[in-house]
Amino acid sequence: MLKGLLVDDWENVTKNNQLVPIPHPKPVTKVMDDYLAYEKPRRIEGSAAIDILEETVAGLKEYFDKCLGRVLLYRFERAQYAEMREKWTSGGPEVQGKTPCESYGAEHLMRLITSLPELIAQTNMDQQSVNRLREELSKFCQWLERNAGSYFVNEYESPNAEYAEKAKN
Repeated sequence: MLKGLLVDDWENVTKNNQLVPIPHPKPVTKVMDDYLAYEKPRRIEGSAAIDILEETVAGLKEYFDKCLGRVLLYRFERAQYAEMREKWTSGGPEVQGKTPCESYGAEHLMRLITSLPELIAQTNMDQQSVNRLREELSKFCQWLERNAGSYFVNEYESPNAEYAEKAKN
């Protein structure tokens, strides 16, 4: 199901010239915090399993913030990202000081998850750590698939002609 959502996302942005509404109604921080709240009680308190879960969630947020502008956007979305960056530095109180994790949602998070194998290959993670991460991401994806209706937007925005022209140049 998540693959289907990714394909729809790609088509909406690249073929239909539409955008995910930003700031997202359910940003990555909300998705990850909800997952943490769901998964933590299912693990033994004080165990390595909880530490791994918390480290994975923190790592995903950090990777997301670092990768969004460089790796996760389609060309048509770059102007929207530039507008958001401007708002993060000089916008109103609802967006000023925010990060990509606090502004973008599950659509872009799934793009990160599909890019992770390439990104992790560039690190010095040992095989045991990679396997643990794979297990954690698999659990997360299963949870996200069950809850996709709550976190993915139902409708993409159609930007005005001025934006579309700026995005193509």
